[in-house]
Amino acid sequence: MQRVGATLLLTSHPLISAPWAHHMRKTRIFIADDHPVFRDGIKAVLSKAAAYTVVEEARSGADAIKGALSLRPDVIIMDITMPDMNGITVTKRIIEQFPQARVVMLSMHSDAYYAIDAFRAGASAYVLKGSPTEELITAVERVLSGGKYVSREIAGEFLNDYVDIIKREKASHDPFDALSEREREVIRHIADGKTSKEIAEKLFISVATVKTHRNNIMKKLRVNDMAGMIKAAIRKGIVNPE
Repeated sequence: MQRVGATLLLTSHPLISAPWAHHMRKTRIFIADDHPVFRDGIKAVLSKAAAYTVVEEARSGADAIKGALSLRPDVIIMDITMPDMNGITVTKRIIEQFPQARVVMLSMHSDAYYAIDAFRAGASAYVLKGSPTEELITAVERVLSGGKYVSREIAGEFLNDYVDIIKREKASHDPFDALSEREREVIRHIADGKTSKEIAEKLFISVATVKTHRNNIMKKLRVNDMAGMIKAAIRKGIVNPE
């Protein structure tokens, strides 16, 4: 099965061969991803469909915000990991000024908490980069019709985690309740003085993922730096003050 990845090749899809597609206004799509090969792959997928046209590309979060607000495309395909700021932050900033934006978040992270954060920021869909290419097309069509979409691979986990979060938020206003177990692990390692690289090796994840966890933790705890994060964790008893 073809998959969304660096060698994006699209298999047959009814949306591509529909005879009426040539007579409709093309859907304007904006792509934000810092990997040229991956952007080319997405364009290769979309170019097969007469209904779509890629109007612009961005290689950084700052360029994505500028381009999206300037062009006001029909759909924004957004990578969750970019060099200057993550796609969740970029999405939030775009939605603040362009509430009608339809963002399809592309991510390598199968942890449902990333999807939840993406939707909270204003995304309309969350698609894993390892998903079949047909799923990207489905997500784009779903958001164009005003709906939401999450990759089938994590749909069950996403729903369960979302329901759990809603229950916790109703029962308590403690921001620590919104932290995942992995985020609590990251806090403990940071408090132990470990670097992002050391934490990544310890948890078998990438350094970029560690940094994303750290940023998400600070956002959830409403603190601006790691010192504030550690102090809050000590008060909560998550880490030992020693």
